[in-house]
Amino acid sequence: MRRTLVAACCLALPWLASQARAGHPTQRQRRLKVVLVVFDGLRPDHITPARMPRLQAVSVRGVMSWQHHSLFPTVTRVNASALATGAGPSGHGILDNSIYLPAVEDRVLNTGEARDMLLADSVLAGRLLTAPTLGSRLHEAGLRMMVASAGSSGSAYLFAGGAGTPVVNADLVLPHALTPMVDHALGAPPADASPNLGRNAWAVDALLGIGVDSLDVDVGYLWLSDPDHTAHGAGLGSAMADSSIRAADREFGRLLDGLAARGLGESVNVMVVSDHGFSTHVGDTKSLRKHLGAWADSVVIAGSAIHVRLGGAATRDAVVRALQQWPEAGAIFTAPVAANGQGVVSGTISTAQIGWQHARSAEVLYSADWSHQRNGAGHRGDTRQSGVAGHGTSSPYDVTATFVASGPAFLAGAQARAPSSNADIVPTILHLLGQPSTPIGVTGRPLLELLRGGGAGAPTIKRDSIVAEAAGYRTVAYRTRVRQTWYFDSTRTTRR
Repeated sequence: MRRTLVAACCLALPWLASQARAGHPTQRQRRLKVVLVVFDGLRPDHITPARMPRLQAVSVRGVMSWQHHSLFPTVTRVNASALATGAGPSGHGILDNSIYLPAVEDRVLNTGEARDMLLADSVLAGRLLTAPTLGSRLHEAGLRMMVASAGSSGSAYLFAGGAGTPVVNADLVLPHALTPMVDHALGAPPADASPNLGRNAWAVDALLGIGVDSLDVDVGYLWLSDPDHTAHGAGLGSAMADSSIRAADREFGRLLDGLAARGLGESVNVMVVSDHGFSTHVGDTKSLRKHLGAWADSVVIAGSAIHVRLGGAATRDAVVRALQQWPEAGAIFTAPVAANGQGVVSGTISTAQIGWQHARSAEVLYSADWSHQRNGAGHRGDTRQSGVAGHGTSSPYDVTATFVASGPAFLAGAQARAPSSNADIVPTILHLLGQPSTPIGVTGRPLLELLRGGGAGAPTIKRDSIVAEAAGYRTVAYRTRVRQTWYFDSTRTTRR
């Protein structure tokens, strides 16, 4: 049963009622200019003619990148928030899939649950996201946006950028005034499943039937929950995970066909990204508390972040030393100490160098270690995390995400030569809509070099690395700069 969250019911949009009364959708010209589609956890090497014929065809006629970056930690809600704001964790304040906000409650909040996010937003006076959102910017400009999501309710809430943007999700409909329209047009949402066939289809129908036909939005955001939803349990490259990719591609094809049937096939710019890559898991990060021993009682662990509650710097330093001796841990990050890119604790990298420097940041952040090893299905990349498969680390297989774009504004038959990230999507969309593309709070850049007549020319690219060492432990962090924007590429950790 759908749990419609009504905390924001008073935010019914002023154009909602008028759009519900509008004439038949084929009798009016639509406003839609941009659609962003997220395939949760899609690696770019999965885009093949056999697995994903519809997306692969779009990549051939438009632009594709093999250097698109997930923001670190490479988890869903960190990147959903980046896609909502154009900022990384340093800007938007969502630091992992689990977050510790003692000003809200003395427990770890689950960003996958909209109830937790609504609670945090209410306590923080609407400042759960600490960067302005695309939805709010468009509203100020007289433009409209909607989110249709097959993901978690918390992900949908953050993907929309908080209250104010219409959201249609199986467990979350905002504003409350939208509920009757959703019930009438779509009926009850399907049950959650792996592969998530029903909910992915329901989300596509929501974007077309509600967002385009009824609300007449300028920008549509669509979240398809596979392959991530299925591959976590079935494994990277498994028959079930591959079937989820094929099914998600069919839903993408239905979206394209639906746009074409509405006369929008040639006029809408379609952008496709994934929130992160994916790896096979071969470790046991669930044993972290046991490894920390007595120090575990002095900290709060929220995802890959470790918050010190007791003992201050002594606890922090002891935790770092324990992580450096723990085979499951790879790179470790602490607050900056100097301009050399190293953290305040010996052998760590500065959180400022990875875009994770925020008032809410924990004292310690770590990544599970990784390797280039192939799994049984032939897919490279494993990490020393618990479970079957997933993401979250600074491995290049988790950092490297998908970017494909096609439409009247984008180059045809091109490969992106410069890195990009999920923080670059909002400024690019703003540019496509004729809005200021680098407003306050946006740290990403508009991808002008991928646009027809963008006038950007070939961007200047610079690569560098930061080395941190301590007592037989060594980490190298790799970065790339495009013009004035830095991208965190990966890390490599060795021990002797």
